[in-house]
Amino acid sequence: MKKFVKAEKTICILINQQGEIYYSNIDKDTAEKYLEDIHIFDHLPVDDTVSFNVQHYSMTADKVNLDNAEYYLILIQAQGNLYRYAYRDSLTGLYNRNYWEQLRSGALDTCTSPSFSLIIIDIDNLKHLNDNKGHLAGDKAIRIVGQSIRDSIRKQDIAIRYGGDEFFILLASTKRVVVKKVINRIRESINKKGKAENIHIEISTGTACSDSIHKLEKVITMADNKMYKEKNEKKVQVRQIADELKNLKQKIETVRDKLNSKVVQESNVSINKELLELSIKLDKLIIKYIKYVQ
Repeated sequence: MKKFVKAEKTICILINQQGEIYYSNIDKDTAEKYLEDIHIFDHLPVDDTVSFNVQHYSMTADKVNLDNAEYYLILIQAQGNLYRYAYRDSLTGLYNRNYWEQLRSGALDTCTSPSFSLIIIDIDNLKHLNDNKGHLAGDKAIRIVGQSIRDSIRKQDIAIRYGGDEFFILLASTKRVVVKKVINRIRESINKKGKAENIHIEISTGTACSDSIHKLEKVITMADNKMYKEKNEKKVQVRQIADELKNLKQKIETVRDKLNSKVVQESNVSINKELLELSIKLDKLIIKYIKYVQ
């Protein structure tokens, strides 16, 4: 299992009143993850300097004034020779499978509610995207899904990139309406971010709930089955649409050929009326076809 490299130097992060990083002596993404992990906004001082321990780190937070504006200076130092597991997925910023395995084993002391819902998310046809647009596009799709999940859940919820294109969310609620709202928010966010990046991304989801974190295996199986059921239903729907398109295409070709064969007789008034009717029918079929393929 991978581990973070021990911090040989004190990590220094300066944030403004809105929590935005103004300066750090490490890269910004890593600094943001540190601040998130230590729940820094629960420990910011009102006036004086505060010191406290979080996980394997000693923390100091001090309010400072620079250029007539107030900032918080955060100093982070590893305690002694302690290390901690790398629980973050580098691509999405979510927790990774290492974290999940520790959670399942009971090694982690989390504030997960006794009653919870599990949401399993799988990206549809990621292999097709990788094959047609390259793995960079596939990675971008994974990042978009990860970011959409982070934007759509609360602090007490846990989001994990389990592996590849599969994500787990432990939601601190068993209410179906809450679970549905979270999934809808994730889908809407993915759609919005995907359009901005010119990538079409769809997901399949499965859910299950439990009154105990120790029943994870059963909950996973239930949610997984529902997710694959949704995937299979989509495949059936795609086949049905393909059959309908094929049927429409044949109808369009038949009407077109019949229309073309009547054109040579267009001087006849009755035929002109038939041409008009055929033309209207052809237009309707084409409009219906276009709606399917858009």
